Order: sequence, then structure tokens, then C-alpha cells
Amino acid sequence: MRATVDLEVLASFLAEALGANTEVVIHDLSDLEHSLCLIRNPISRREVGAPATDLALRMLRECTDGDSPPFRANYGGKTLDGRQFRSSSLVVRDEHGTPRAMICLNSDDRRLRQVIESLQSMVSADDAPQEELLSGSIELVGDEMINRELARYALPAHSLGVDEKRELVRRLDRNGLFLVKGFIGKTAGMLGISEPTLYRYLKD
Repeated sequence: MRATVDLEVLASFLAEALGANTEVVIHDLSDLEHSLCLIRNPISRREVGAPATDLALRMLRECTDGDSPPFRANYGGKTLDGRQFRSSSLVVRDEHGTPRAMICLNSDDRRLRQVIESLQSMVSADDAPQEELLSGSIELVGDEMINRELARYALPAHSLGVDEKRELVRRLDRNGLFLVKGFIGKTAGMLGISEPTLYRYLKD
């Protein structure tokens, strides 16, 4: 049975059911630069109009390819000022299967983790392998994605070999960076290559 879901009502329900320590966010995936369109219990201090996160871009890219489940649960999220959350995200598709929205939960588990630290809780966001940057700027999100990948290499971006540049471009594409306007040119400039060359790397 399929049912139409009112995301605003769902967000309000989840915010009330899960309590003040869990932020509920709705992203409009048609506007990645200002995707945050609704927020309840705003513990991340973001506001409506904030951009999609790095994980949202990666999930959207994976869902577009059709080879990944439309949700991630209990991964680690953090803000620019270092606060950490336990987060979960779900991509919502329309009747044609196209990703249209994302609903995200960000829980502040600090008190819970303090209580059960001696038991080495399995829900600690500190130990989660996945991290998400909750930022107010799409440029900062993209720059963080680039810096995270560049940290894999000993040399600066422009000094990398051709094979390394191809691999870097492939990883950035897989993470959804190039869904954001302007980052094709920015990445090409950083690597010291032309935009047509970068497009050729993507095609290859």
C-alpha cells in the first residue's frame, strides 16, 4: 500500500515524538544551495535556506545511480564549531521514483553517552565511520569535501599525476560534489587542468 506523506506534518510529529534533543530537517533536493526548507528543534543552529550537506549530495548521487538504499541511519554528524550528533537521513522520491526531498534527524546524545560511557555504548556518534558537515554555506560544504579527499595525498592537488587526478575526480563525483554549481571549474583550477579535461576524466 502506498500513501502520500505530508512531510511538514511528519517533521512536526517526529520533532514532538523524539523530543527537544533531536532536530528534524526537511531538504528540498531541487535547490541544493538553499535546500533546507523546514527545521524543527534547531539544535544545529542552521536556518531555512541553508545548503545541502556533503552527505546529502553523496546520497543524492548514489540514489540517482540507483545502486544504494535511500537511507542512512545512526552515522556521525558534526557542526562547524565541533558539536557532534547521531544522525539519520532518508531520501523521499516522487511517484516517478525521482529523489525530491530528504528528511534528516540529528540527535544530541551527549547526556546519554555520558551516562553509558562506561558500557561503551554502540550508539556513540564519535565512533561512527561516517561524518556529515552541517554548514550554512554550500561553498564550505564543497571545500570540506575537496579537502577530505586531498588529505589522502602527500602532494598538493596541482602536483598530482594524471592517474591520481583521475581518481580524485572520480571520488569527488561519486560523493556528489559536481551536483553543486561552480565546482567543476573550481576543481579544474585546483588541479591545474581545463574544464574539458575534467569532463573527459568524468566520461572515462
